Amino acid sequence: MTDSAPLPLTRPVAVTTVRADGLAYHVETTEAERIALAERFDIPSIARLTADFVLRKKGPHIRVTGLVTGTFTQTCILTLDPFKSDFKEEVDIGFDEDPAKALELRPDEEAPDQIVDGIIDVGAIAAEFTALALDPYPRKPGAVFDFVDKKDVEIEKPAPFGALATLKQ
Repeated sequence: MTDSAPLPLTRPVAVTTVRADGLAYHVETTEAERIALAERFDIPSIARLTADFVLRKKGPHIRVTGLVTGTFTQTCILTLDPFKSDFKEEVDIGFDEDPAKALELRPDEEAPDQIVDGIIDVGAIAAEFTALALDPYPRKPGAVFDFVDKKDVEIEKPAPFGALATLKQ
């Protein structure tokens, strides 16, 4: 899937609805959204995905904090068996209408993301933090890799002149 493909999970929030005292937003995914995300992340399935965010506005800057939780199934790289994993990812991300200017004002902080067309997509944030929770090399609990190096195995080597000894007989 290309980056230009539409996101399977979107929950746009208009910046004008965000106040200084905060706006709470809950994301509950549908089965179709979980199936589309699992396909996008190339995993067998996502059984559950929810997110709770609080958006707070301070001038042109908006801070999104919260928690993304869920359960997904990955395939073990050792046994190739599917197994379920629960995850919990904390979110703390900034947005600004002019990220370059915000970075100049606060050079010690991480650069905020761009507010596009007055919208912050908290669904995309939930999907992004779900992707961050995925283990790139998933191992099923208890799966052990037993590697035996061929150098460590005792191999009986024939004597250099063993074949000549058989000719003698």
